[in-house]
Amino acid sequence: MSVAERDHRGAGRRLVLRYAGLQLAATVVAAGIALAILGAGAARAVLAGGLVVAVGNVLFGWRIFAPGVAPVSILARALWVGEVLKWLWIGAALGAALGIAHLPGLPLVAGMLVAQFGFWLGLVLIKR
Repeated sequence: MSVAERDHRGAGRRLVLRYAGLQLAATVVAAGIALAILGAGAARAVLAGGLVVAVGNVLFGWRIFAPGVAPVSILARALWVGEVLKWLWIGAALGAALGIAHLPGLPLVAGMLVAQFGFWLGLVLIKR
């Protein structure tokens, strides 16, 4: 692996972490609002929802950048594997949040939506 490929992978992973950080920042703001209005249980659910989405996007993003500079077939495989990993994570995490931790569903979904909004905000704010 060349130095350029390692640099590309590192830059991609740092970019993914910046997006995840923005998603978590948006989630923390929403959790603070939920805490003030609805209480600690709702705030925990909002945080959990945002964390589910942010971790899923990190799994996806890191898998996408793992091959570095590679042929399209390898990149396409990385995309599919990343997408499968992300959805397996989301399914397992939601099952745990709702079934094991018994977090309230609406604040959980609200946290997921806020984290997704954080990603969209990153498209405007984060310059590579």
